[in-house]
Amino acid sequence: MLGLAGCSIDLSHLAPGGDEEDEPTAEESEPVPAEPLLESALADLAGYPALTADGQIAESVGADVQDVSLTVADGGAASGTLRLNEAEAEVAQADEKLYVKAAESFWLDKGVFGPDFDDFEDNWVRSNVTQVGVNPASSLTPPALSQIIEGIGLESDEAEEENLDGDLTHKIDLAGERNQLWVDAETEQIKRIEIEELTPEGADTGPQVRLDLAEADEAAVNELYDGLVTTAEDELTGSRDARVEVGWSGAPEMDCEAGPLCTWTGTVHDAGGDGVGNVAVRMDVTFTNDEIGEQECDDSGTLEAGSGLELSCEVNYNIVSETEQSYEINGEAQLVTRGLTGGQQEEMLAALDEQREATLNGGAEETEGAGDEDADQED
Repeated sequence: MLGLAGCSIDLSHLAPGGDEEDEPTAEESEPVPAEPLLESALADLAGYPALTADGQIAESVGADVQDVSLTVADGGAASGTLRLNEAEAEVAQADEKLYVKAAESFWLDKGVFGPDFDDFEDNWVRSNVTQVGVNPASSLTPPALSQIIEGIGLESDEAEEENLDGDLTHKIDLAGERNQLWVDAETEQIKRIEIEELTPEGADTGPQVRLDLAEADEAAVNELYDGLVTTAEDELTGSRDARVEVGWSGAPEMDCEAGPLCTWTGTVHDAGGDGVGNVAVRMDVTFTNDEIGEQECDDSGTLEAGSGLELSCEVNYNIVSETEQSYEINGEAQLVTRGLTGGQQEEMLAALDEQREATLNGGAEETEGAGDEDADQED
């Protein structure tokens, strides 16, 4: 149960007879066939333009439990919040790229570090599913979620009536030890899911979830896309990237010749060894001397998880003197990641416009790669 992973969840009120004084009880009734009820509810879910999901998730059984509140569109765009311990974070996903904006304590709880970790505080940081706990684009879009639940299948052929938070529902037991959902008796829409492993297509594992679901209306859809467009336009080009722990592989080298002509060369690599995707890295180098001043240079490239990237740049003070001069030059380098490049920003804004139009016109096509749990981590 999710409650065993650091959060106590009392489900007694969901059981027939639980908290009888506080919740109305359903009249005695015969069970209804589960299969047609589930088929109808899943077909309805798959047709949502977007959904809201509120509840709890854990990356896996026994992992830390996070409170979540998300709005997820059928094309994979998503935004919302999650809370781990006392740290709350904002979540945004667009064009298959997943970002988190949180206080430093959130990243410390996650054990995430990087060369520009000081910039993580209250800044958007591109993240992977391990750091967030769920990939909304692959697990929580209405069509993807419907498909996952359909793939789990039924444990029982009958659905029992139950009162859930004061509403009359039909509880359906899905295959597996702790998989179940509740369908509202009036609307015949799925009201809550409790699934031990919500595994998307193409993945080996998935998060444990306990979520209340609802169809998002048009106003909520527009609010979702408006917020993501504003974030992409105004904030994401200053974001960082935590999907790979970027670090020096060995000590960088500095060499100065006559001029003085100074060169800084170093190789960066996936220091954690468990990174995901390709990360844009920039090296900023500053050469200083009290007498002749300061010079700067930089180099950038793309570091692929599990590999290395050589970076090098040089400056030439180009001092002309009739006598030979000697200068002691000091050098310092800073590594910076980028969560969104200028070209990626243009692609993201175009994708958001297309997805909004498709969603509001009755359904977006599945985002390319959305069925792959790591698809949003590649570029």
